[in-house]
Amino acid sequence: MRIDMHCHVMGNGTDLQNIDNDVYLYAEDNQHWFTRMLANLIEEELEKMEADLNRDGTISTYEYFEVLYRLLSESKEIDGVVLLALDAVYSPKSGELDKKRTDLWISNRYLSKKVAELNKRLKKDGKDKRFFLGASVSPNRKDWEAELDYVINQTEAVLIKWIPSTQHIRVMDDKHRDFYKAIAEKHLPLLCHVGPEYSFPEGIRNRQLDNFRYLERPLEYGVTVIAAHCATPVFPIIDPNVTKAFYKFMKAANSDGTIRLWSDTSALSLSTRLPLIPEILETFPPKWLVHGTDFPIPIDGWPNLPLVAYDITPEEYIAICKTKNPFDRDVLIKRAHGFEDSIMENAGKVLRLPGT
Repeated sequence: MRIDMHCHVMGNGTDLQNIDNDVYLYAEDNQHWFTRMLANLIEEELEKMEADLNRDGTISTYEYFEVLYRLLSESKEIDGVVLLALDAVYSPKSGELDKKRTDLWISNRYLSKKVAELNKRLKKDGKDKRFFLGASVSPNRKDWEAELDYVINQTEAVLIKWIPSTQHIRVMDDKHRDFYKAIAEKHLPLLCHVGPEYSFPEGIRNRQLDNFRYLERPLEYGVTVIAAHCATPVFPIIDPNVTKAFYKFMKAANSDGTIRLWSDTSALSLSTRLPLIPEILETFPPKWLVHGTDFPIPIDGWPNLPLVAYDITPEEYIAICKTKNPFDRDVLIKRAHGFEDSIMENAGKVLRLPGT
């Protein structure tokens, strides 16, 4: 099964009391100029996909899920998509909810219901495709044990998703050892953001928490880890390039022949990351990689200029630019650059898929 295992969920709910029935998205009390600009860019891209069904100038939660359904239904390259929840920000000291610093909250209960609804609809429409739940449980919350128990025993979650900087999670803190032991025992992998995070205000302010070296702690307790974006910089001019150092870290983690540390290819189609692709291809073996888009982060075709962007041919460039479906466009871009198609099926080796 060809799976995109890194797809984000968006919405426009603003009621923290309604998080089990809607996506909560409110950053106005904690805004940063860069994230505001990025949010506007994403909304413009979604409007180009005709996501604004009622043409009221905003993309509602309902409309966003309609876009996701249409894109997967019509995709010629992808069979499944992991939709990612995102737990709120909780104080590392008190375990209490930090309302002001919680800019996006996608609860496991809400997303689990949505995934089930979408899959029922796919089946009814005769589509041999499916969505998967990527759950998110912050180890900082007081009730993390109860929340994790719900995820493990009452949902079909295929992974746990963290953005340490955004969620104020100190990955190396040994107080999380019971959390690590719990997900390791249930073979629930941890998809953890590493490297610069520009999508959330807290991500920009706490970027020191997204260090790939901190993954040493969950690995120590037997957790299978997926490091997002191959730890690549977003803006190579200002962000340090740690590709070689991250490769050495991965090599050490996988030294016994068992792949315990994976990395995903999400957002590598971002125009600012294209110059890094030759080094990524030369550095990371395909057997360590899983496929992801990072949708709705824009997936542009135009930067992949023939004979400039890593030997892409005019024919490949034309095909990329003609492809409207961003899930398919991302596959074509990576294929043209030289990524093997096998990485799209590697997710089946690491995710806790239903029935396995």
